[in-house]
Amino acid sequence: MLKRWFPLVHSFGFVRDVLHAEISHIGLRPDIRAIAEAAIGEAGLSFAIFGGTPSVHQKVTVQFFREGRILGYMKLTDSASVASLFAHEQRLLAALSGAGLTGIPRCLFCQTLPDGTSVFVQSTVKTRRSASPHRWTGLHEDFLTGMACLTSARMLFDNTDFARSLIELKGNLGRIPEGCRDVIEKALLSELADGTGHTVEYSAFHADFTPWNMFVEEGRLFVFDWEYGRNSYPPMLDKYHFYVQQALHVAHLSPAEIHRKISTQSWYEPRLFACYLLDIISRFVSREPGELPQSLVPMLDSWTSMLRMV
Repeated sequence: MLKRWFPLVHSFGFVRDVLHAEISHIGLRPDIRAIAEAAIGEAGLSFAIFGGTPSVHQKVTVQFFREGRILGYMKLTDSASVASLFAHEQRLLAALSGAGLTGIPRCLFCQTLPDGTSVFVQSTVKTRRSASPHRWTGLHEDFLTGMACLTSARMLFDNTDFARSLIELKGNLGRIPEGCRDVIEKALLSELADGTGHTVEYSAFHADFTPWNMFVEEGRLFVFDWEYGRNSYPPMLDKYHFYVQQALHVAHLSPAEIHRKISTQSWYEPRLFACYLLDIISRFVSREPGELPQSLVPMLDSWTSMLRMV
């Protein structure tokens, strides 16, 4: 509704007051516009800008379109840590494409400019008709099953990305609030003891497999934003993330309600749910430098409560 009607009524001050909106005039630097047009292969592009979700990894995202056709996306940052995520995403997308995975974007450009601005441009098949279903469907199941089959590999647990995440969490235990630490440490040490020295069969992991990072177009699921993705994790772990994030941020369920909802599913495995919870705790704690922000504490409490139930 906003996309369709706001451009027609934004000139009325009372409308902006109600929506807490203000008028801004934004342009693209000529060199950045030239990069986008060369990478996408079309000139005279229009664009829309999203300032990014506030976080330590916040970045600007630009959508490019022409005559109603969405043609591609650009991510911009002046942060070295976010730039390293761009480079990682470029490598991962290439590896996944090489393995035969479809329904993912192509990296069209990834480079840091002389002034320190890092640019990442990717393709898309999104149209104005694309939908982002907020419930699990067969398309989601097929995507993860296909990814698990195409990227599956046997290796020593100690050499996996998942093991590295757990070891990083072990090093960060002292930064976790005392009320959460004992439960996390007990589950963590148990998982490390079970895995260390053993051979496992792991596969690729998106790490943020949520409705807002995917869409359905012409009956096919298209998944983007692979910057947190990894190569070697327990298969299908993304399914737990989809259910938990949807339940927390859309349905606003309590930890007990989320655990009840997931644990009654036919595919539920307690150990895998514990693995997921340990990993997301590790990721969020590791990416925050210094003292953990207060905004993270409620999420830590929720994840720890679910881990205690598991």
